[in-house]
Amino acid sequence: MAFILLVVPLIGALVGYVYRTNADLALNQATSDMDRVTRDIVDEVQNLLSPAARVVEGIAVQARMDQGALRRNDGLRYFFDQVENLPQLESLYIGFDRDGGFYQVLHTAGVTSFGPSARPVPVNARYALRILDASSSKRADSYIYLADWGDIVGVERNPATYDPRVRPWYKEAWTSAGTVISDVYPFASSGKAGVTVSRRVESDDGVAIGAVGANITLARLSAFLAQRKIGQQGRVFILDAEGHLIAHPQPDMGVRKKGKTLELLQGRDVADTIVADAVRRREAGAGDVFSAELGDDGMVYRINFAPFPEQFRKRWMIGVIVQEDEFIGPLRRLSLRFLAVGGVVIFFSVAAILWLSHLLTRPLSLIIRETDRIRDFQLDGEVRISSHITEINELAQAMDAMKQSLRSFGAYVPKALVRNIVTAGASTKIGGERQFLTVMFSDVKDFTRNCEALRPEDVSINLSVYFEEMSAAIHNNNGIIDKFIGDAIMAVWNAPVPDPDHVLNACRSMLACYEVSHRIDQQAMPLYTRFGLHCGQMMVGNIGSEDRMQFTVLGAAVNLAARLEGLNKLYGTQMLVSDAVQQIAQTHFLFRRIDRVVPSGVSMPFDIYELVGELAPEARNSASVEDHARCRVWETCMDCYRAGDWDEAHARFQNFLDAYPDDGPAQAYVRRCAGLLAAPPPTDWDGAQHYDQK
Repeated sequence: MAFILLVVPLIGALVGYVYRTNADLALNQATSDMDRVTRDIVDEVQNLLSPAARVVEGIAVQARMDQGALRRNDGLRYFFDQVENLPQLESLYIGFDRDGGFYQVLHTAGVTSFGPSARPVPVNARYALRILDASSSKRADSYIYLADWGDIVGVERNPATYDPRVRPWYKEAWTSAGTVISDVYPFASSGKAGVTVSRRVESDDGVAIGAVGANITLARLSAFLAQRKIGQQGRVFILDAEGHLIAHPQPDMGVRKKGKTLELLQGRDVADTIVADAVRRREAGAGDVFSAELGDDGMVYRINFAPFPEQFRKRWMIGVIVQEDEFIGPLRRLSLRFLAVGGVVIFFSVAAILWLSHLLTRPLSLIIRETDRIRDFQLDGEVRISSHITEINELAQAMDAMKQSLRSFGAYVPKALVRNIVTAGASTKIGGERQFLTVMFSDVKDFTRNCEALRPEDVSINLSVYFEEMSAAIHNNNGIIDKFIGDAIMAVWNAPVPDPDHVLNACRSMLACYEVSHRIDQQAMPLYTRFGLHCGQMMVGNIGSEDRMQFTVLGAAVNLAARLEGLNKLYGTQMLVSDAVQQIAQTHFLFRRIDRVVPSGVSMPFDIYELVGELAPEARNSASVEDHARCRVWETCMDCYRAGDWDEAHARFQNFLDAYPDDGPAQAYVRRCAGLLAAPPPTDWDGAQHYDQK
């Protein structure tokens, strides 16, 4: 042990230090990589939005210089070229402030219907031009579908109901002098959800001309994020200033449609449990960079939240989630291999130390084991210990001689009692102490008469089997055999070893003993056994002389248990307990109330009960459904008897006896009620039966 305490902590500290250092290095590396990845994605998202902003700004300059040019075909051709060259743009348009004119070029990919009439888009159409003006002397909303510029595949003309000046993108453009990004909203032309990059247009003297807008759908932004997937289970997503999920690799993750309106979901409420858990933890105070178990798979993720550059006056937040193992897995596995090598070194070091110490301590360990066995009175076998040390060999020989002597003496000493006394550390001095105990007496009915016709050898064999199994039933329930009195047994619980459940264990033991006696009575020889059980204050300790003493229990409570065993003969029962036992054990066992008695040597009346079985249905000796029913009927009989209604009690006990002809208590009460009907008791009768004989 000294070598182990020296070597193992030293190697363990070295291995732990290296592993902890590598783990910290891996975690720092993960944080650095996450920061880099976040910056790269922020830059790429900016690269997605910036071209749209530059186009919008360029068109705004054109509109300020010559707004009429944007109302002609060559102006729309410029819009067309930009939508065709910038795949992130869903549409590009301008709205004019003076007359509400609106000119738009839209990419129809994924659009099934277009315009207020919601008519199907022609099959060959790849683009749509929307022109809202009064060029034909009447204000109209026209849609021209193109397969390519100049290749018209459909035309639609509707009354003008759309006014760009009341749309969110237009209003938001006029809240700032620069380029802005709108909140997420459904586009009027296509119905898709997205954001608009817009800029207001005004003359040099501040007169409003209109506003230019470029639509980017959430689906396009989500597709971009899906291409930037981090690892196998990583996530990249964007939250707006209110915590709504506005971009996710799955386009519809943050949007829920309610009729014609769109509802943005909070990041903590989306169906992606990994993203939702990360957002909730951040809102709970985890910070912007942390590690945590997310989702349902129990995996640890590294989470990094970073604010989006306020280039477009939006306080967006970009989130990056990746499994820690994908970043630091190789370094962690290297550390684990080092830890495993250190463990192997420790294992072989300990093994070598143990082998060397075993050569020295094995004989002493065997000596200690034999002394423990002797202390527990396990005296079988011989002491076979061999050592190169002469003193150990001599000690082993002396121990073997002592073991053989004790083995011979053990035939006369109750080993279980001695073992319990040693375990409890009980004193061997004369005297005792008051203690609350449980005592059981058992006795075999007519044992002497039943054995007259049997050979002594058979009686000895069967009685030995009986005592062996009865003792096992008592010992298995924490009881000890105080003494054998001929064919009778006196057993005690809660001494010398404390047992807080001694009353319950005594009841279980009595049921087990009844089962043993009933089986032997049916199979071998007549051993009909009666039992009495009581608990109370008793004197427990050693009585006798200094050179010959006995551990036992004494007191009125002991005598009362013996009286209960004897009362079985008067009631035709086998297992009687006192009301003290019944009150403690009634929540665990089924009892039948038998009578109120004053046995010989007792001054105060008390109730006695018959133990029927355990209440727990899974118990070995549990009470059956029929037992419960029988006890309920019996209680109705006893209620009439206790009320002094002898006529009704006699009738009820007779009915009970008809149902259970062999029931001893019923037979006794039928006779007693008949006597009470013939000669009623005095008015001051206490209802108890007084017995003068033991």
